[in-house]
Amino acid sequence: MTAESSTGWLHSVRDGGPRLVFFPPAGASASAAWALDDVVPEEWALHGVQYPGRGPRLREPQAGSIRELARACLPHLREAAERTVLFGHSFGAFVAYDVAQLLEREGCPAAGLMVAGIAAPGTFLTTLSAQEATDTALVAVLRGASGTSAELVADEELMELVLPALRADLALGGDYADDHDHRLSTPIAGLGGRRDPAVATEALGTWSDHTERWLGCELTDGDHFFYLQDRSFLPAVLRRNWPTVPASA
Repeated sequence: MTAESSTGWLHSVRDGGPRLVFFPPAGASASAAWALDDVVPEEWALHGVQYPGRGPRLREPQAGSIRELARACLPHLREAAERTVLFGHSFGAFVAYDVAQLLEREGCPAAGLMVAGIAAPGTFLTTLSAQEATDTALVAVLRGASGTSAELVADEELMELVLPALRADLALGGDYADDHDHRLSTPIAGLGGRRDPAVATEALGTWSDHTERWLGCELTDGDHFFYLQDRSFLPAVLRRNWPTVPASA
């Protein structure tokens, strides 16, 4: 493990080169970044954010807000922000966006931000109320996500570990309000699958209102986990939009 991976917040899949930092979707842990190992170009370093209350941080309490998550990530991203592209999937897009805003406020903007599988904050977000977020309802959410196999959903012991994190993240996503007072200068690209039931292309385009440098929506065939289904897609997006991100500070 690298020094970064031992911090608890940032787990390394591989080092060297410009850095892609993956913010996983609701209920997921940093281990989700390992699925990107053969998707992200080999010249890029790859890291996954480890939220509390899951994975090796299972015994820690869940975060109280997306801002809390974003602030905790800053010490591990600040010094190399100029060579870092943030990639947030679904719930993780809100966390990555808030991180991008905080980095800019501190004068060390990220090289870029990729958001996937969710509309921008401040637009309509379908979520479950506390009363509706029963185990049965959350299992149904997982069954509808192509990234979760039927075998895993059927594992009751595993679900006992996953569902509290999923419930907490959905609540944080539903409560999140963008209270930043300026549009990012950090470029944003919206990524999506044409068959994603969670977000339409028009909704993905709402992110354009949150940056002065909107790179547009990039779509491929696939659903909510399109970037794992079309493995040529993410490398093409990175090389097209960030071809000269420095390998070191």
